[in-house]
Amino acid sequence: MAKRFIDTKMWDKAWYRRLAAKNKLIWIYLLTKCDHAGIWDADWEAMEFFIGEQINIKNFPDEITNKIILLKNSDQYFIPSFVSFQYGVLRENSKPHMSVIKRLNEKGLLDYLETVPGTVKDKDKVIEKVKTKELRESEFRLNCFKVGKDIKDIKEKTIDSFIDYWTESNTNGSKMKFEMQKTFDIKRRLLKWVHNEKEWSIDKKEKTSFEGTFKKTPTGLYKAYCSKCGKREMPNDKWQLKEGSNCCRVDYISEKPNNV
Repeated sequence: MAKRFIDTKMWDKAWYRRLAAKNKLIWIYLLTKCDHAGIWDADWEAMEFFIGEQINIKNFPDEITNKIILLKNSDQYFIPSFVSFQYGVLRENSKPHMSVIKRLNEKGLLDYLETVPGTVKDKDKVIEKVKTKELRESEFRLNCFKVGKDIKDIKEKTIDSFIDYWTESNTNGSKMKFEMQKTFDIKRRLLKWVHNEKEWSIDKKEKTSFEGTFKKTPTGLYKAYCSKCGKREMPNDKWQLKEGSNCCRVDYISEKPNNV
C-alpha cells in the first residue's frame, strides 16, 4: 500500500474552502491516486465510483485545473505541486528520488517544476547536487559567525568552540552532529551555549566548602569554636561539624570569637 504526505493545512486555504464538496473530494482523489511522480492515469469511471457522482473535467473549477497538466497524446495528468510537497528539491543521488526523476524525464516534465514555489527556476538546477561535507561545514561556520555578531559580548573563541562541538562527524563521516538534530536554530543554540559557558566558568572556580574553612588537628579532628560562648570543641567529622556546638547548640565557627 502506497503512503504519502498530505498537507493538513489544506483545509485552512481559502481556495480549497471555496470548493464544493464534490470538488474537494476530486482534489484529494487526485493526490492519493496519482503515482509517486505526481502523474495520474485518468480513470474517470473509477473516480466516479469512489466519489459517488458523475465527473466531467470540463466542470472542474479553475482552482483544480490550474494545478494539473494534461500530458500530450495521452490521457494522463501531472500535478507539479505534488512533487514539490512530497520531496522538496529533487536530488539525483537520493534513492527515493531516483525513480521520480527517471519517471519525470521519460515524460519530459522536469521543465514544469520551474513554476512550483520553492524549486530552482533553472532547468539544469532542478535536480540539486548534494553539497560536500567540507562545504556544509564551511557554510555552517559562516552562519554561526553571522549570528554571533548580533549576540552582545560574545567572544570569537566561544563561537569557535561551539562550531568545533557541533561539526563533529558521525562514525562513517557522512554527517555532522548539527545535521543529526531534528531541529537546529543556530541563534537559540548559541545563546544557550554562552549561558552554559558562564555557568561552567563559575563552577570551575573552587568553592570553599563549610568544613574547608576549619583547621584540623594532626589526628584529623576539626578545630571548631562555639559561635555563642566561644568554647573550643573538636568534632570528629563534617557531619558533627554541621550539627553545631554541644554546649549552646549553635553553629561552629573556625576562629574564636573576639567578644568572648
